[in-house]
Amino acid sequence: MILFVGFTRVKDSMSVKKRRAASSEISREKKLGGHQNERDFADLIGGQRIVGTKKGDVLDPKGHKYSVKSGKKWQIFLYSYERILQSNFLNILTPCLEAFTTDAELYFTDREICLQYKEAYIAKHGREKAKILKNEEIKKKFSNNEYIKSKDKLAQSTIEVCENLKLTSNRRKFLQEAIFNGMEVSFLAIKDDTFRRDGAYRIYEREEVLSILSSELIPGTSNAGHVPEDYNVSGQKTLLRYKTDSGIEKNIVEIEIRNDSIQHFREVRFNMYSKDTLILLDKHLGKKSSKSLGHGVFALGSASSIL
Repeated sequence: MILFVGFTRVKDSMSVKKRRAASSEISREKKLGGHQNERDFADLIGGQRIVGTKKGDVLDPKGHKYSVKSGKKWQIFLYSYERILQSNFLNILTPCLEAFTTDAELYFTDREICLQYKEAYIAKHGREKAKILKNEEIKKKFSNNEYIKSKDKLAQSTIEVCENLKLTSNRRKFLQEAIFNGMEVSFLAIKDDTFRRDGAYRIYEREEVLSILSSELIPGTSNAGHVPEDYNVSGQKTLLRYKTDSGIEKNIVEIEIRNDSIQHFREVRFNMYSKDTLILLDKHLGKKSSKSLGHGVFALGSASSIL
């Protein structure tokens, strides 16, 4: 019997080990932790938590909306095909979703066929030999396999997304819809668990955040994985990176297509890394005006003159 548990495949007692999505239990804990931080921040500024799925998490007494983030990695959104299609600027991701068949059962069946072949190859030739097996050899055997075709199509689609995002103006519009839902949210409030690690909330104004991110981030795509049991292809993620002071490019944004199950199929997940985001914002705003709002809450840059 074959079971699909998220991205983990289990056949009898054998499983393919992958670096995949967090379990639903861990995701639930993170979500609950995020909600508690939203309540804490709302209490600190005398505001109220906004219940619902929109970008605004907290409303302050003056009517300003805040998106509140905490933890090492933030899930900015997880959107369906329909939500992406109806977006103003996020819809450039539509071809990434359309790289996958609409038939989820066929996708998972063909995925199983591909992985079974790779496992059999490993059993016969060993893992090191499997690592150098060329994708062309696999495609010759499974020319109409939807799992293989989708990965190849996605690799081309992410290149096209990157071409679009090379324009600073396009990056800004894209990030504004992703992070702030256009003009809905005015401020980004980050609980610092990763950079200074003081647990303080630092508030940044929307337009300032967008100016910094759109000017500093560089679009790119991910490298191929190295799991010998899988069909490894580059370009499965769209990345937005920044250059550190030492010249190393690091990811701040990772955008990937999630096919966790038949129920959660052809979805886009947009993640951001907290520490690197704070490093970049501090680089531009750390020496500018800062205002303490009390109780471990600080407004930086132009936010300090508004709040």
